[in-house]
Amino acid sequence: MKKNGHITAFYVETLLLVVIFVAIILVLTNVLGLGRRESGDARLLTKAVTLAENAAETVACADSGEALLGLLDENGNALRKDAATFDVRYGADMAPDAKGPFSVEVTWEPEQGTVGTLVSSRITVRYGQSEAPIYTLETAVYLKEAER
Repeated sequence: MKKNGHITAFYVETLLLVVIFVAIILVLTNVLGLGRRESGDARLLTKAVTLAENAAETVACADSGEALLGLLDENGNALRKDAATFDVRYGADMAPDAKGPFSVEVTWEPEQGTVGTLVSSRITVRYGQSEAPIYTLETAVYLKEAER
């Protein structure tokens, strides 16, 4: 009788260890899956920040809305939405692409001052069909009047 009790206890302990082992595997799988998803989100955010920085540098180089459109347009990937807003498209590899998934919206809002013009710009990066922006950057550049 005592021998059967030891065998039953062995089977119960083994079953309990297998259940704990499976639970640990499930937890680790969920953690690794979450890490992979976060990695993809971080990669997308990094690309969006890079595109916004490039657009901000382009705004700093331009001296008018027309000049900004000319600088942003590479192979027909930029268009004017209205007088002060431009939409620039990029592919997933961040190369200029008129049908690409990245949409960079750049505004050009000049404000005349006494000595020069302050141009404010809001740069918004979206991905795919999403209306929610991935990244938004506000910048401004001061254009001095030409000295005579």
